[in-house]
Amino acid sequence: MRRQRIALLALALFTALPATVSAQQSQLRGTWAINRSQSDDINAKINTAVARMNVVVRQIARPRLRSTNTAYPRLVITHDNTVVRVDMQGRPSVSSPANGQPVLWQRETGNTCTQMRGDCVRVTAEWQNGALTQTFQAEDGRRVNVYTVSPDGNTMTMNVTITSPRLPNPLTYKLVYNRAS
Repeated sequence: MRRQRIALLALALFTALPATVSAQQSQLRGTWAINRSQSDDINAKINTAVARMNVVVRQIARPRLRSTNTAYPRLVITHDNTVVRVDMQGRPSVSSPANGQPVLWQRETGNTCTQMRGDCVRVTAEWQNGALTQTFQAEDGRRVNVYTVSPDGNTMTMNVTITSPRLPNPLTYKLVYNRAS
């Protein structure tokens, strides 16, 4: 009798999990406005990440990191079972399959490209435990954005990690967004 109850409880939890994950995914859909007071200071995080570099390399790295790491004022996230799209105010949209299949995307134009070089990067998006993980792989480094939504669905956090063989430590920061009406 006890085994039957445990089996029924396990089955109930197992069948409820996809619905919970699906609900978290649907909560991510929408328009989000930056909450600057709750977000990290990206410039301070960049300064910390490059502090151990020699002065010449630091003078090259700092502006490059600043140009690709922006607190976008507004994000719009849409998705269905096959495609995830993130629109960042002032930047090209990023669309990629929701199953982790890579696409080549050009940073400056948002167009697809045929080879990974220059400003062309490999982008993947996949759902992991209700969070959206979006990865940008370039020739010289990687950026991972992990989007999570608060239980009430009103706050989204974007945790960013930048790694490169040229950086002594990863650059990490968080941006907090509130649901826009």
